[in-house]
Amino acid sequence: MAPLTAIVEVPAGQTDTAEFRVILRITNQSGSTIAVLNPDMGIPAPAMKWPWSSETYQTSILMSFGYLSISVTDETGKELPQQAIQTWATPVLQPKIEMGQGESFELTIPIGNFYQLASGGTYLVAMEYGDQDLKVLTRASVTAP
Repeated sequence: MAPLTAIVEVPAGQTDTAEFRVILRITNQSGSTIAVLNPDMGIPAPAMKWPWSSETYQTSILMSFGYLSISVTDETGKELPQQAIQTWATPVLQPKIEMGQGESFELTIPIGNFYQLASGGTYLVAMEYGDQDLKVLTRASVTAP
């Protein structure tokens, strides 16, 4: 069995495709404590005048350094182009998260900031999270509000 599992959850009550978010929940399924890449990439410096959320900043940093990859495919099987959001920042990596058996953490991923989604459209979202030591991959079908 893989030491980590990941699932994608869609929080209820969302009404705007541009602000559509999913939760990536990563759980330690192994029988021991494991060290996992810490997703804390800090916050944007005030001088950046960052126009998006802190979740968008975190997601953008994780993607730009190869710690998170996302693909979104529509109902016809066409992969949607990812809209680049540049942070122009280099993160300081935090110590890895020590996760005991059954423990989990979650990342809020604002995919509506990175992909043009159609209201009511159903999409296959694939995400891979981690570093060279340990990665986890998940796929889920989601419907945009």
